[in-house]
Amino acid sequence: MKLGPPSPEEQVRFLENFQTLLSEGQFTSTYKFALLVALADIAVETPVDGGTPLEIPVRRIAEKFVAYYWDQVAPWASAGRGSAVGILTQNTGQPATILKRVHEVRESVSPYRIDVRRDPEAWRALLASVGHVVKAMPLWKLQRVPGRTLDFLYENVGRGNSVTLKPGVAFHLRRFHPLIVGMARAAWADFVRKLRANRQLLGQATDLHSFLFGTERTDLKDFRPLLRDLQEGVCFYCAKSLGRDSAVDHLVPWSRYPVDLAHNFVLADARCNAGKSDFLPDVPFLERWVRRNDEHRATLAKRFEEIHVPHDLAASLQIATWAYEQVERSGGRVWALDGKYVPLGTGWRGVL
Repeated sequence: MKLGPPSPEEQVRFLENFQTLLSEGQFTSTYKFALLVALADIAVETPVDGGTPLEIPVRRIAEKFVAYYWDQVAPWASAGRGSAVGILTQNTGQPATILKRVHEVRESVSPYRIDVRRDPEAWRALLASVGHVVKAMPLWKLQRVPGRTLDFLYENVGRGNSVTLKPGVAFHLRRFHPLIVGMARAAWADFVRKLRANRQLLGQATDLHSFLFGTERTDLKDFRPLLRDLQEGVCFYCAKSLGRDSAVDHLVPWSRYPVDLAHNFVLADARCNAGKSDFLPDVPFLERWVRRNDEHRATLAKRFEEIHVPHDLAASLQIATWAYEQVERSGGRVWALDGKYVPLGTGWRGVL
């Protein structure tokens, strides 16, 4: 049976529970923060209607953990941050098992996560190891606060290879994704910063958040030749010839969904890139993007593999759907060239 969306009162209650979890929960590692972000990201990337429950396999959560921690196990000083060199600690006791395992695979198989995915045995073993820890530790302990268990996300049954988000939870995670992920990441970074073991490494560093979670300014130069060829040397938006100041643009802006999936990128000239900024593009550009990804599906997948970048077309389409839903719901505007920002009509739904 299809369930309707939660009431405004239920939405407020969800956010109150989430705030309680962050402020009163007991955190001995960053695993619980990673789990909260994973649940929110998976809710966005999965088509669900209204208040429908959502079953999430532990394996899918494990994939998210590997993605989040993959770059975090690189040495902190690798980005030129002072003289201290080392991997940041993310727990209060023994070395965090998941980080240790991810680091081992990164060192022994490949520094590129996508290469490990192409090795079925190594990828399966990594996910099994990470999934085992997820089930043993954060999954069934996430919702505990002193003296009680909140159980507002899913039933705390303590066993099984999946969890089922309660009715309305996936809706809340989609609706409030930027807020939820922002709060969880802020608490995650604060936890890492306060650990005694990290004091010498971090010093007075101010870019910990960027190191842990990436930045929109990540070097995307490897995409330029591919996108230039695909677009035949013209801007994706205005179709004018591209100059040296062209920029790799996130069709769904990084500010809305801070994950680099390769299908989301287009090449734009400086004027269009600056004008679009953090807006979604109007429906004709969305239609062009969907058509490009469909018509060049095989070529894009092959080239993305060659330059070692994560890609998932189905997830990219779901993220775009979610982003346009957010704008439609808020009555927001989209970018339509030449400094024009127009209301988003309903036509986008026929595209996605």
